[in-house]
Amino acid sequence: MPALNQVDSGWRSAWAQSGERIRLRKAAARILGDPRVLWTVVAMVTVQRLLAEVPVFLPPGADAYQFVESGREALTNPGAIYARSAAEIAAGHPWTITWPPPQILMAIPFARLPGDAGPWLWAATNALMAVAGLYCLYRAVGSRGPTKLPVFVLITLCFTPLFEDIRLGQRGGALLLLAGWAMLVVRSHPVLAGVLTGLGTSIKFYPAAMALSVGGRRWPRFAGATFATAATVLAVSFIPFGGPFQYVTRVLLPVAAGSSVGTRDCFQNSTPLLFSRIVGGEPFSRVSASGVWTTVVLVPWHLTALAHALSYVTIAALIGVTIWAAWRSGWAQPYAMSMAFSLGALVPGDVYTYQFIAVLPLTLVLLLGAIDKHLWWIAALAALAVLTFESSPCALVVPGLWTVAGLVLLIAAAVEAPRFRDSSALRDGSSR
Repeated sequence: MPALNQVDSGWRSAWAQSGERIRLRKAAARILGDPRVLWTVVAMVTVQRLLAEVPVFLPPGADAYQFVESGREALTNPGAIYARSAAEIAAGHPWTITWPPPQILMAIPFARLPGDAGPWLWAATNALMAVAGLYCLYRAVGSRGPTKLPVFVLITLCFTPLFEDIRLGQRGGALLLLAGWAMLVVRSHPVLAGVLTGLGTSIKFYPAAMALSVGGRRWPRFAGATFATAATVLAVSFIPFGGPFQYVTRVLLPVAAGSSVGTRDCFQNSTPLLFSRIVGGEPFSRVSASGVWTTVVLVPWHLTALAHALSYVTIAALIGVTIWAAWRSGWAQPYAMSMAFSLGALVPGDVYTYQFIAVLPLTLVLLLGAIDKHLWWIAALAALAVLTFESSPCALVVPGLWTVAGLVLLIAAAVEAPRFRDSSALRDGSSR
């Protein structure tokens, strides 16, 4: 009998503990699922973000100044722009005008403004375009519930690459607008989505990867519109700047491959650089909190050939996995297009902080979708990735953690591809 009493007491204790865990879980769900709590967190993060960004917004030497200056030069001597850029890149100075002609033409209206008004107005315009693009993406996600908007806003506020792009006056806002708009309309208007993607491709080539993520009956119209628009815009825009041959061979390809001159810093991260640093033993410079730069080597070995091989294999695998996942999902949108768009931060040789903005749509789509579908392991991974992107890469133990976070997001999205299947897309035959 004493033994039976002990067993009974043990069962009761276990049930009590189980009940307590259930009550705690329900209480946590009620708190975290309360929009008022979430909006309070959003307000606090907003204040934190403003305090961090306003003092360093559009600093001297920010990209917006060179962007607007390229527009001024285009008004006087457009043919000399890429010749000078090619000479500077060959001399080991890749921080010059490397963007294609459509970007220079975008700068011309702002170049006509006096003083610093042009860069400031462009930075504001870029920010507004980013907001508009995120609104399109928010509508494209289509999940329901009172917590969707505050979670969406919270993720966005924590995503440092977006604010790096805005504060430096880069062009990510235009890309987000075109990509988000394309993701919103691709199911009903694939030609319009293709035109929007083509415009994005003419600005910063990597949006063309979204052609990998549209299938079935929509693909010919989408891909045709994408490449026709991009080819037309690029062909026309190159006229005042000389032919594209010099730009492609002496500017685009050397920069895309990554500069071999000098030591890269902790603000430059990519899949090839990740392997170069942890397998190839490549040094990089890191800045301390006091502003002192030091050279760092992560590993004692120098397996350069293996690092290159792993980079090529990984990049090929990323492209293949993206197509495979899009197919398994039934070409669901915006899931598939956001995966393809993220390749813009995972494939190139040198990726600066602001260029990781390409991962933002996938982060939002994946985390909101995981919450909707109760894929809690995906939600946890995505949340960890967001926390990683909240910190500067130079403040992390290894700056390549931004790249790791992007790779984890893409792989997690691919693993659960069937869970993102779009039933409405299947009904209209787009997966065939």
